[in-house]
Amino acid sequence: MKISIIAFGTRGDVQPLIALGKALHARGHRVRVVASHSFSAWITGYGLEAAPSSVDIQALMLGEEGLDWVENGNDPLKQMRAIKRLVGRYGLEMMGDAWHACQDAEVIFSSFTSDVFAASIAERLGARQISTPLQPALVATRSGQATQQAPLPRRHSLINYLFGKWLLEPVGWRLMGDLTNQFRLQTLGLPAQRRRHARQPLRSALVVQGFSSQVVPHPRDWPDNIHTTGYWFLEDAPHWHPPPALVEFLAAGPAPVFVGFGSMTGRDPQRLTRLVVEALARSGQRAVLQAGWAGMGDLSLPPEIFLLGNAPHDWLFPRLSAAVHHGGAGTTGASLRAGVPTVIVPHLADQPFWGARVAALGVGPPPIPRHQLNPANLAAAIERAATDPAMRQRAGELGARIRAEDGIGTAVALIERFLGG
Repeated sequence: MKISIIAFGTRGDVQPLIALGKALHARGHRVRVVASHSFSAWITGYGLEAAPSSVDIQALMLGEEGLDWVENGNDPLKQMRAIKRLVGRYGLEMMGDAWHACQDAEVIFSSFTSDVFAASIAERLGARQISTPLQPALVATRSGQATQQAPLPRRHSLINYLFGKWLLEPVGWRLMGDLTNQFRLQTLGLPAQRRRHARQPLRSALVVQGFSSQVVPHPRDWPDNIHTTGYWFLEDAPHWHPPPALVEFLAAGPAPVFVGFGSMTGRDPQRLTRLVVEALARSGQRAVLQAGWAGMGDLSLPPEIFLLGNAPHDWLFPRLSAAVHHGGAGTTGASLRAGVPTVIVPHLADQPFWGARVAALGVGPPPIPRHQLNPANLAAAIERAATDPAMRQRAGELGARIRAEDGIGTAVALIERFLGG
């Protein structure tokens, strides 16, 4: 089968889809991934075709719209306005990139950032659509555990269902519906549609969710076309070797804490670095500090802190005492898989949801929203995560259960059964 994967987003959005695409390629399918052009060499390094998007995701996140989104990501109303501005500026360009990348596709993989318009592309081409979200699908359920920002996150309640039906299910259309209709009319030559018609294809499409039911239990009242497979981990990068200085630092003392916020940006990286350095000093912990897109570490650091450019999470995280990060779906899965306690500092999107799940499972302290972060509360969270034996035991047990899953194998089997192969 000729498969096109629409993977718009940051590294954490793209990496699990590369892992899934790599497995499908090994099964004889031709796999093309459309993503930011900065990821092209990474994609082709795993034997997949790259369709570079004209939208540079790192430049977007470092621009005013991206910075505004990061700074207001924990306020739902401000977040929606920020996303709406981003969609208005880049949406049609992204849709056009996806359209060109899917020209000969028999199967189109989409996710939250592309589900709405991917259904129109599939309709125009006569292709099949498979949704591959890395967070719980925006489908109403009574389970608060599987509903992002559920009113009653610890209860099975009709209130959660109504919240999902009225507020969550329409989100994709509210953000992209108008542009999708413009795209349908101007590019695809299809008539405009209303939201209820736009949702029909997704009700019949296969939905394979790339996270573990050990972390988010699969609700009994979800439709039968939605499946939770387990995480899709991409193993060590080809030919990657740890730098000797990192190996020496890890061996020179107790297991350190990891601190890094990945693709999350910020207007004042030095201020954020000073905050982290002070928190680590208060907690008494050594640390590996990842610069990330925020550019942390651009000042003199004490010898107890090692500044890291990049390292595969599956190699680094098992060597740590705890992990502090932004709570992206992929990074959260990696730290939970490693069996280390996790401190989440959510910035935007689904990150508050993952922070809440980590705390509810008892494998990390309560999340600290980015705008509330200070040296005192970060130090307290780091100290607890690194030294609480009960939390470490729970994290280790959860990690073992996640490692026992075969998320990619389960997803591939579901996909091939859906496609009749």
